[in-house]
Amino acid sequence: MEIRLMRAEGLSEALFGIGLSYGLTSEYECWDAVPFDKVERLKKTASVLCRKGGGEDKFLRQIAFWWDVTAPRYWWAEADTFKVGTVAQSESTMHTIMHHPLTNADFEAPVPYAVRNSLDRMWREYRDTKDPKLFFELKNALPEGFLQRRIWTLNLANMKNIYRQRKSHRLSQWRQICETFAEATPEFLRGMYE
Repeated sequence: MEIRLMRAEGLSEALFGIGLSYGLTSEYECWDAVPFDKVERLKKTASVLCRKGGGEDKFLRQIAFWWDVTAPRYWWAEADTFKVGTVAQSESTMHTIMHHPLTNADFEAPVPYAVRNSLDRMWREYRDTKDPKLFFELKNALPEGFLQRRIWTLNLANMKNIYRQRKSHRLSQWRQICETFAEATPEFLRGMYE
């Protein structure tokens, strides 16, 4: 599994919004005009609110993260549990499995030789005949460890929820994601993972 942060946005806007609730940013038109002492106060307020639930941490929903994730299909099936407020675009299995004969590099862990041989036979037969029945057979036979790359967009509230539910999960991919989420979170907000 590979995960890479592509981009994070919205932190300043979310803090500015907290400031509206506390009367700290109402007199300013934009974040850049907010004085340093108020910015520091907003960060302290955010570090307290991020630990709470019940809407007190709603500003986390305004902070978006774009992740480039290559993970096995069995993990993506579980990740779909966290669909609210997330978006994913993926490599199409319909296209990726035809790029080249499948090798162990296409899977999370090596697949048995007999399985790979069978997949290779189906791949070659479909390539030569273009028979849709053979393509369905190949897709149907793919092991769940087949790697799929997706661009996964979440907000910080999603990440907090995933972390709390999956930080001790038996699948190592969840522990890896949780660790990566925590590292990518601004330091003053990392208390939300405690």
